[in-house]
Amino acid sequence: MALSPLESISRDLGWREAELGSLKLLLARQDITDHQRTVLLRACWALLYAHYEGFSKNALTIFFDEAKRRAQNCGSLPQLTKLFALEKTLKRLRSLPSNDFLSEIESFSTVHHIGPPEFPEVETKSNLWPSVLQEILDAADINLPALNANNILIKTLVSRRNKIAHGNNEIIQDASYYRSYEAAVYDLMYELAFGIEDRLSRAPYI
Repeated sequence: MALSPLESISRDLGWREAELGSLKLLLARQDITDHQRTVLLRACWALLYAHYEGFSKNALTIFFDEAKRRAQNCGSLPQLTKLFALEKTLKRLRSLPSNDFLSEIESFSTVHHIGPPEFPEVETKSNLWPSVLQEILDAADINLPALNANNILIKTLVSRRNKIAHGNNEIIQDASYYRSYEAAVYDLMYELAFGIEDRLSRAPYI
């Protein structure tokens, strides 16, 4: 039996939590040196970002796959979701000669509104800044207060992860500092999971 969207998202979240937990167990050991603790904190930071981006992309991909399956037609979608589904089509239309453009416009509703939506791939642009995530959430018509509440923390998470990924000697102060960012990411991930479930429980997906 196929998993529901929430079950799929929960399963994805579960292995990510387990992996982060395993690294924190190493960090909590008393028999490691200060240097080893510094290295582990840098690894924790990089992994936390990886799971923030990976989970967000996967969960929203699950959402759009389910939205495509449930929506009766593209025309029934919320405005920004419809724009997301028609993104490639609209881009193609803008490049057409005038006569072809007019012909396409005259038949647009018939051709593109009555069929099922075709969503593009969820693109996190390799740096999932809060503004990038917000654009995807807007397209999904999902409200995520945790993103606004943790905006500065998420920006710092992305910025410092980039420095670590680029080989800079970026030092994470201590475990309590790291945990504050981990808490922000968990707030966001759990809220996103339930936000997706809530959005799929309302029109036009029911």
